[in-house]
Amino acid sequence: MFSPLPKTLDERKIRTLIPVEKDVDCLTIGGAAKVFTDDPTGFPPCTPTACMEMLHFYNIPIKGRKCVVLGRSLVVGKPMAMLLLREHGTVTICHSRTQNLPDVCKDAEILVAAVGRAKMVKADFVKPGQIVIDVGINADPDNPGKYCGDVDFAQAEPIVEKISPVPAGVGSVTTSVLCKHTLLACEMQNA
Repeated sequence: MFSPLPKTLDERKIRTLIPVEKDVDCLTIGGAAKVFTDDPTGFPPCTPTACMEMLHFYNIPIKGRKCVVLGRSLVVGKPMAMLLLREHGTVTICHSRTQNLPDVCKDAEILVAAVGRAKMVKADFVKPGQIVIDVGINADPDNPGKYCGDVDFAQAEPIVEKISPVPAGVGSVTTSVLCKHTLLACEMQNA
């Protein structure tokens, strides 16, 4: 299900119609409850799961590391924090009212930017040795017809240790995770 739905449809009601065992992108209250209570039978949202898959693929340790999630949505920010906590990361969630936002982000060893604002994260938000995952996908204000992330890649990339590109970063992995979750849900129902 793509969200938001047209205003003529009651999105809240439609979400309640999805059986939790088929909720492969954590759209239901039951699906979210499974994620937030560490129930392994639930499917976390595909985008935060993709971020975790990327960290695992590149053998980036999470345990005990300072992790900052920039964004508090139910789609990415909050579940991302839960997934990092599952692996013993020390997590701070930031948002538009966080004081000294650049300093808080700069203190992170792992920074996940999921705020939905083009090139918001500038050089003063990052530091050497930092891992940056850019979840954002925005119209690039400097290049009409192109896309950019929440991180100003040109400013951050020379500073940080690793950074995901936009496009062709988290989004590509998210699609693979959705397919994986769909297959797992099918296997669970046929077991």
